[in-house]
Amino acid sequence: MVDYVNNNLAIEAGWLIDQGITSKDNYDAYVKRHKIRVVRRGCRNTPAMIDYESMPDRFKRAVVEKLGRSPYQDVKKSQIEINIEHDAKLSQYFDDYSFDNGRRIPKETRLEYYTNAIVLKAIHKMLGEKRAMWKAKGKRFTAKWDVISEGCQELDRKLYDHTLPANARRLQEKYSRFVKDGPGSLIHKNFTNKNAAKIDDEVKESVLAELLADPRNFDNAQVMRFYNTMANMAGWKPITEGTVAMWRDRFESKIYAGRRGSVAFSNKKAMHIKRSAPTNPLYFWTMDGWDVELLFQKTEVNKKTGYSNTTYHHRPTVVIVLDAYNKYPVGYAIGLAESPQLIREALRNAAKHTQELFGDMYRTHQIQSDRYAISNLTPYYEIMAKHSTPARAKNAKAKIIEPYFKSLNKKYCQLQPNWSGFGIQSNKESQPNTEYLNTYKKNFPEFDGVCDQIVKMIEAERAEKREQYVQQFNKMADEDKIEFKRENFLLAFGQRTDRKNMLQDNGIKVTIEGIKRDYDCFDLSFRDHYSTRWEIRYDPQDLSTVLAVNEDETLRYILEEKYVQPMALKDRKPGDSGQLQRVRDFNNLQVEQTKMFRAKNIENMSQVVPIMLQNETLSKLMLTDSHGQHKDRRNDQRRTKDKNEMTPKARFKSLAQDIDNEESSIFDMY
Repeated sequence: MVDYVNNNLAIEAGWLIDQGITSKDNYDAYVKRHKIRVVRRGCRNTPAMIDYESMPDRFKRAVVEKLGRSPYQDVKKSQIEINIEHDAKLSQYFDDYSFDNGRRIPKETRLEYYTNAIVLKAIHKMLGEKRAMWKAKGKRFTAKWDVISEGCQELDRKLYDHTLPANARRLQEKYSRFVKDGPGSLIHKNFTNKNAAKIDDEVKESVLAELLADPRNFDNAQVMRFYNTMANMAGWKPITEGTVAMWRDRFESKIYAGRRGSVAFSNKKAMHIKRSAPTNPLYFWTMDGWDVELLFQKTEVNKKTGYSNTTYHHRPTVVIVLDAYNKYPVGYAIGLAESPQLIREALRNAAKHTQELFGDMYRTHQIQSDRYAISNLTPYYEIMAKHSTPARAKNAKAKIIEPYFKSLNKKYCQLQPNWSGFGIQSNKESQPNTEYLNTYKKNFPEFDGVCDQIVKMIEAERAEKREQYVQQFNKMADEDKIEFKRENFLLAFGQRTDRKNMLQDNGIKVTIEGIKRDYDCFDLSFRDHYSTRWEIRYDPQDLSTVLAVNEDETLRYILEEKYVQPMALKDRKPGDSGQLQRVRDFNNLQVEQTKMFRAKNIENMSQVVPIMLQNETLSKLMLTDSHGQHKDRRNDQRRTKDKNEMTPKARFKSLAQDIDNEESSIFDMY
């Protein structure tokens, strides 16, 4: 508050304002008009100081009145205080000092030790100057420690809050140790715990550590008793509970896995990786099962007695596929327990929902799951995502979906009268009233009712985040969007018919959910597999196309439901002619393919099988053609002879023409 600055008595400006001697505005005006002189400007941790003599007389009178004395009396510095200097090296010494267990000196204690050190250093400087002065006079100097001790106690404790002893002899002893051993002599030995010296070799440490790591979780008193029993037999010094507590703290990270298990160790003690959220939708999906904190009732009938019993403690399970971009629940499925089937249904729902959002189905770049049924489900993860990256086993914190479940529980479930509460480790005071639940339990919904609650909850989440999700998807580059083909979707998530079907003249006839349907394929190669038995996979929500798969899934074809053309021209509607032309184009393409196939075969055969064999047969047997002609076919011998005399290229051209003329009648029906 009061100090000398550049040999001028100065007073803190803030103190004048705090004491009401002047106001802030008045003070600023006086400074601006140079009616008071600022000898030190204020900055961080350094108050502004003004020259006492430059202040108006009324300010001076008010200062004396507040202090009860002249401010000059407050700055009569002792010889010790004059020699006190701040020392950065001393401060750094106490900041960096560490004990064997890796701990540092507490903050308040560091300040205490530093203050003691600079006061002792000031005493040492003062004594050195006096010795030099007395030596110059040819006299011997003798320190008066009672005076030095009194001077230490008179120091302003607001500035120098030391803890040096008031007793002159003890102060002298502490000074002597400081001069001899340095600032380390000021650190109290209690910080290392005097009992810790009793655990002075690796064997004793190992015994104590294993007692502390025991999975039965002994408390400090039990560990002390067990250790002291062994210590008595081995001739070791006994320890106290305080020693056990100190070593428990020192070994905490090493004994935690033994006490709590590897999962708890991974979650509580191991280092975790911090990651940023994806910059776009469909970059990263994570999924997991959640036992929803909503209760439902279930009635079962005992088959032997015929009596029914209703229980009210059941909770449904929902598997959620979460897009980490903005925590959008892109897919979900509800059941009684987590299962591979429920997980597949959640993935299927995610694929279908992308179609609802974006018009087409899309895959994600990466999907994260736990390791439940991993060998069974990996093929589905790999179909759904470009990269499947299961989380490390027993590492729940690697998945952001765990805290998402907690937020849903608090945001939606807690508002329902059938809410079951938080986890078993939560504070009991935050759990629902058990008496109320027992009173209300008969009103708990059944399974279908609790499913409705979950659907509304997830749809509310989707509605809240959908706009942002879709807008960001529309901004994405096309090359970053991975389309999910219909064929792959049906292969992975399509339902299957009860029986297998074979291709017939009118396509494939399939019975789906009791209704007969006709399907066909516009892929020419499909008709090369008339003997194949096809398994049909379909999407109940979209039966316009299905997937035909053979037994080992090496053949896969998308089939379209056959378009029904009206018999009467009068019944025609827009689109009918286009579909009709599509079939005609397909048949024409098939005819051309057949012609090319047959022509190539005949060309190959002509090199090894004499065509004359056909003519010999016609000479022996009077077989007419489709027009009842025999002589014309017999006379073909002459033409054959002429052809044999042709070049191979001309002969092939002639044969192709004959085939074209002969087969044209076969395809007239098209």
